Amino acid sequence: MSEEETQVVFRVPLWISVPITVLISLVASSLTLGLYALALWSSFIAWAEYFALGAKPDALKPIWLLFPLGALTMAFFALFNHIFIINFGWNSWVSVAVWLFIWVLIAVYIMQFHPIFQRGNLPYFNGLSMFLALYFALYLPGGFSCPAGVGCGPVTGNPYLDPWILWIWISLSGIFGGFLGWLNIQLSFPKVVKVSKS
Repeated sequence: MSEEETQVVFRVPLWISVPITVLISLVASSLTLGLYALALWSSFIAWAEYFALGAKPDALKPIWLLFPLGALTMAFFALFNHIFIINFGWNSWVSVAVWLFIWVLIAVYIMQFHPIFQRGNLPYFNGLSMFLALYFALYLPGGFSCPAGVGCGPVTGNPYLDPWILWIWISLSGIFGGFLGWLNIQLSFPKVVKVSKS
């Protein structure tokens, strides 16, 4: 006697739905929003997380919660770094080394206090690293230099405000990336079928 199992079949193959999703993401952000564009490379990281976490809608919760939280820890790093360089005259290398060590330590330490971190450590660390990637690519002493379309948001040149603007835009890029993962699956028109197991 054979048993029945269910299997998901994609009626549109991924090699077609992925480029369609990429085009949608370009039109929805980089090509139309200018200064308010998201960092799509960061969104694509979160898109990959959606697949790494099972490519099901419940993968959105850790992405949408922990990607911004990881980035938030580094927004505090950036704020403390700016305060100590500008207000206390610290050497920028020393300030970065001290505050990056402390805030990464804090970011990792708090992971022990909630089980969601066990499932969501990938989006958490990606949020952290995406903030740092954009921060160190664009930061100049005294503020950011961010051309339109790069994805750091409408930064002002205010070193105390810009870390929070960058945090918002990195967080939005992660949230958008989770949505792109979900959309990619929907554009594949998945269908659950029963298959017999001998």
